[in-house]
Amino acid sequence: MEYPEVVCVIHLPPLPGSPLNKLEIEDIVDIAVGEAKAIEEGGADGAIVENYGDVPFLKKVGVETVASITVVAREVVRETNLSLGINVLRNDGISAIAVAKAVGADFVRINQMFYSSLSPEGWLESCAAEVVRYRKAIDCKAKIFADVNVKHAYHFPSPEDYAENFSRCLADAAVVTGKSTGEAFSIEELTLFRKKLSVPVYAGSGVTPELAEIIRRKNLADGIIVGTYIKDIKEKNRINVDRVRRIVKSFKANI
Repeated sequence: MEYPEVVCVIHLPPLPGSPLNKLEIEDIVDIAVGEAKAIEEGGADGAIVENYGDVPFLKKVGVETVASITVVAREVVRETNLSLGINVLRNDGISAIAVAKAVGADFVRINQMFYSSLSPEGWLESCAAEVVRYRKAIDCKAKIFADVNVKHAYHFPSPEDYAENFSRCLADAAVVTGKSTGEAFSIEELTLFRKKLSVPVYAGSGVTPELAEIIRRKNLADGIIVGTYIKDIKEKNRINVDRVRRIVKSFKANI
């Protein structure tokens, strides 16, 4: 696959089976497809579908969640030409690979691919060994985007440790985030991973047009992943096409 440069996140409403679920799956599909079309119209290259509304998150989700994400993601694939990623929160890499295989997604995002961290959901443990073997076993072609120092977690290894051992998890790209959703990444950490890793590196949280332009000018990352900025709080936090356009224009000088 060709790695997408600007990836926007589709935060799904609470899915069937989660405590806050209120919508039928058909309504959730309509919301997700509408947001995917807004992302595509705004000029972004890719989208990640994730079960953002399913708080409190399970470390391993139930079959009902896998089924729902699969139904939603399949419709996004059918209705757009975006490069599609799957993220099954909180750290269910096996389910993400299964969904990706079923719908033909291009990549998955996995929050704690290697090492372990302490999160609100408890210990997030390395899943690299199981995930890459499962991907091989079912012949899934999706790339793996692995977070380093993932947000909403306390990390014992240093950024240098993550950089030094990244290649051991066999991930295809790295995602650098801040400490929480919407909080910007560390420029120093992004620079470290960009320098040390031989795979594409993405800035994965807190990206604004201003930061996107800095990343482009200084060549700090291969791509950006944007969720919070592109939302319109006046429109029920739906994705705003104009905000997507601003991000794309800032990161891609030729647009």
